[in-house]
Amino acid sequence: MISDQDIKQLRRYTPDSDSCILSLYLNVDQSNAANLNRGFETSFESLCRQVLDNQHSDQAGRQRFEAESRLIRQFLRDYVPKGKTLVVFSDSKQKFWWQRDLQVGLPPGLRWSQKPWVRPLLELVEGHDRIAVVLIDKQRARIFAGDNGEIDKQLEIMSDVPNRHSTTGTDHIMSQGQMERDHDNHVQSHAKRTADELSSLIERLKLEKVVIGGPVEATSVFIGSLPKRIQQMVIGTISAPVDAGIDRVMNEVRNVQDKAEQEDETKIVDAMITAAMKGDKAVLGLSDTLFAIQEGRVYRLVVARDYRAEGKECGSCHVLIADGLDNCSFCGGKLAAAPDLINRASHRVLDMGGKIQLVAGEAAAKLSSARIGALLRF
Repeated sequence: MISDQDIKQLRRYTPDSDSCILSLYLNVDQSNAANLNRGFETSFESLCRQVLDNQHSDQAGRQRFEAESRLIRQFLRDYVPKGKTLVVFSDSKQKFWWQRDLQVGLPPGLRWSQKPWVRPLLELVEGHDRIAVVLIDKQRARIFAGDNGEIDKQLEIMSDVPNRHSTTGTDHIMSQGQMERDHDNHVQSHAKRTADELSSLIERLKLEKVVIGGPVEATSVFIGSLPKRIQQMVIGTISAPVDAGIDRVMNEVRNVQDKAEQEDETKIVDAMITAAMKGDKAVLGLSDTLFAIQEGRVYRLVVARDYRAEGKECGSCHVLIADGLDNCSFCGGKLAAAPDLINRASHRVLDMGGKIQLVAGEAAAKLSSARIGALLRF
C-alpha cells in the first residue's frame, strides 16, 4: 500500500545541482503473458531506449542516465515479482533508493529528471481513500480494511440470535410477541457490537470511508447503530452477502468508490469554477495557477488526470513559468526547460502543505477549457 508518508519521504529527496533521479513504474504482473519468462526486463530496456531517444542533455547527462539504468538492470536480474507493479526511484549519486511492490496495476513509464516522478502515485493515493467494508446479516459480520485497491479482512463477529417465530406448540404461540422482541433485541445487540468494533478499527487505522453490504433489514439496523460521524462516512452499499468471496467484494466496492469519487470531484470543480468566476480564492488556467503557487497561496491544486504541460523553471528563484520567456520575470534569472511542469508544480503544493486533486470523467470535462486550477488560502 502507498500512504501519504511514502509521498512525503519521496518529497524529502533533494538533488544536487547536476544530479537527476530515475523514476520507474514497471508492469511485473505474472498473470500477464508478456511478463512470463521475465518479459518485464525487456520492457525496461524499451523504456530506457525511449528516454535516450528523447534525451537532449549533454554527453555527461546521457552517461549518468546509462550508469543509473545499469543499476536498475542489475537489480532486475535477481528480482522476484511480488505484485502487479514495481516502483523504483534511484539516484546513486545521492545514495537514494526507494522501492515498492504494488498490488495494483499502474501504466509503465520511466523518467529521468531532477524531481521524483510521483504523479502516478498521487493518482493512486487520491483515487482510493482508506476504506472500511462491513458485511453484516442478523448473526454474522465481517469487517475489512482497504487502501489503494487492496483489502484485507480484519475481524469476524458471530452472535447467538434466537429465531423470531415459533413453529409448533401452543406455548410457543402464546409467547410469540416475546420471541419477536427477544429476536429484535439480539439483532440490535449484534449490530451495536459490530458498530463498536468498526469505530475502534476506524480510529486505529485512520480509515476515511465506509461501505456496507448484506440484507437490507440487517444493514438498516446496523446503520442506525452507528455514531453520526461514522454514518456520514458511509459512501454506499453493496449487494454482496456476508460470505461473499474477496473478488466479488472488491469489484462491488470499487464501483461504489468510483461513483463517490466522481461525485466528489465534480463538486470540487464546480465550487472552484464558481469561486474563480467571482474572484473569490480560486484561479483557473496554468499561468494563474503557477503564479498562485509562487505566492504560496494554493491549498488544493486541481488537475485533469491526463493533463501534461511543458514550461520553464528559474535557476535562481525556482519559479515555474508556462510562457516562452528567456529570463525570469520575478528575479531576472536564467530559465531552464521544465518538461515535467505539472509534476514540479505538484511538488511545490505538497511542500507548502497543500493537497493535489486529480479529476477525470465529468469533472475533467467541466475543467476542459482550463485543464488546471486551484483553491486558494487567501
